[in-house]
Amino acid sequence: MRFQSKTGEVSETQYAPIRLPSDFPVSHVDVNIRGEVPDIPPHIHDCLELGYCYSGDGLFLVEDKILPFRAGNAVIINNREVHVMMSSPGGKTHWAFLNLDPAALLAGYVTEREERLETASFCGNRFPNVISEAEYPELVQPVREIIETRVREPAGFSSEIRSLVWLLLVRLHRAFHFETQSSPPPGVSRLMPALHHIARHIDRPVEIPRLAALCSTSESNFRKLFHRSFGCAPKVYLGRMRLKSAAVMLETGSLPVLEIALRCGYQSLSNFNRQFHACYGVSPSAFRAARKS
Repeated sequence: MRFQSKTGEVSETQYAPIRLPSDFPVSHVDVNIRGEVPDIPPHIHDCLELGYCYSGDGLFLVEDKILPFRAGNAVIINNREVHVMMSSPGGKTHWAFLNLDPAALLAGYVTEREERLETASFCGNRFPNVISEAEYPELVQPVREIIETRVREPAGFSSEIRSLVWLLLVRLHRAFHFETQSSPPPGVSRLMPALHHIARHIDRPVEIPRLAALCSTSESNFRKLFHRSFGCAPKVYLGRMRLKSAAVMLETGSLPVLEIALRCGYQSLSNFNRQFHACYGVSPSAFRAARKS
């Protein structure tokens, strides 16, 4: 569900608790269109979030993961990961989200000892969060049906949603069977103001002192925290985000390569081509041609 964001730069991650009805703990659907500048800062909920992308493309930042998305993808985020979403530079995305408490929803319908009620393991570096329709249609379909059934609310919708949620959980555990993940390093949450700033200014120069100040720490400590949490320097992370954003735009859009380079923060086409080739092994034009063929 949507909540009011702060104005200007954020200084901390927002905790966004969701009030769910006790008799049917599934929120109403939040249907919205979002632009390249995230209007909601990094946040974390106290329940499971499901989303479906109807149009557009961009990136989800979930803890230390940079996850491209496109139309037809679903997103699944539990209560253990801070996240924020941005569309591709210059674009807009059309999403539908809802929140739910699966264990409470299925209480009395599924035995308490059923291990597939557990959702705490759906996080960490091994869980992708953004689910591709091409790779996992059996997961994307029930997410979309849950959302659209909640919007329409036909006769018997509550029973239908319960059955779809149970189907989704069974299939999720089949596809991603992990031990329950430990809590993410505390440094990640502390660095979310910097990640939000980077997401809002992907097309402009980003200065390390500014990022450190947003996280209320010194520049040297910021660099240490960042490397400890993400395994790389801030500039390397920024470069990865820009290149992933460019790759999404090349694959799904028709903008000229130069325009994409500029929108992703590259002032030189030659530098963009060089960095892209180093990351993906081909030029931007060849990457686009291969994806379109």
